[in-house]
Amino acid sequence: MTTVSIILPTKNVESNIGDLLRSVYRQDFSGEIETIILDSSDDKTPEIAKGFPVKFIHVEEDDYNYGGTRNYGASLAKGNYLIFLSADVVIKDRQWLAKLLNPFKDSRVAGVFGRQHPKKNASPMEDFFIQYAYPPKSYVLAPDVHGKIHIKNRMFFSNTNAAVRKDVWKAIKIPEMLMSEDQEWAKRVLLAGYKIAYAGESVVYHSHDYSLRQVFHRFFDTGATLPYVYRHEKIEYPKGKFVFEGLKYLKAECQYIVSHGNVKHLPYAMFYEFMRFLGYFLGSNHKYMPLWLKVRLCNKKNHWKKYDDIVVD
Repeated sequence: MTTVSIILPTKNVESNIGDLLRSVYRQDFSGEIETIILDSSDDKTPEIAKGFPVKFIHVEEDDYNYGGTRNYGASLAKGNYLIFLSADVVIKDRQWLAKLLNPFKDSRVAGVFGRQHPKKNASPMEDFFIQYAYPPKSYVLAPDVHGKIHIKNRMFFSNTNAAVRKDVWKAIKIPEMLMSEDQEWAKRVLLAGYKIAYAGESVVYHSHDYSLRQVFHRFFDTGATLPYVYRHEKIEYPKGKFVFEGLKYLKAECQYIVSHGNVKHLPYAMFYEFMRFLGYFLGSNHKYMPLWLKVRLCNKKNHWKKYDDIVVD
């Protein structure tokens, strides 16, 4: 019998956690579901979560790390497959889990990530980005005969909605990083000769309403980590086309906003994308900055209390 362990970090999600767990336990799935919650909340999230058959673990906020905390949850898991979810998602249907696991019929698939769809209240910019990054059509990433990985735009593997073989995780843990730990894990798995699958039919609703300040800080962290992810000599990635690809993305975003009747959002979208670009540019040059400035500019500030670089191998 297939058993899955859902690894669910939570923090102050009292408005969503009950509905999310109900959706999990209503899945049309014949196997066994184990849920491990790693919580750093100071609201009613623990009280609500403990009303379900979950394994509940308190995690101090300063100890939380994107990769490290998920590794801790995975180390306690009994399942053959590890399911990583964000606690603010809404699961689309009762077949979500079965669809997410389906690509594992191929024994070389080590990890699967599902589609994210923006929530109804998403801004036009977030709406476009989510639909750009997570299209309806499924695909598979695999190294070529020479072991090289060809990536057209970006590898959007995301622990917001993902499944991983437990035996592969035992060999290749999620790295402890400032951000982009899921994409770094996917890269390491691909370089080890496995495949990564995208399941466009396994859908969760997920989006954020970032302010200009928030999008700057978040993309500072992204800019600090993604160059690390793609620096390997076996990664075929159009690094030199960064500005060109950015302008092409901006053009497509503006067309999307106009076509959906949101012309009034165009000026704000320009500021939004500028802050995204500025954050990414500064983050990608973080090595030239003193520690105090990196702490001020980044999103996950407590990372620097433990680490003096973006990643710990």
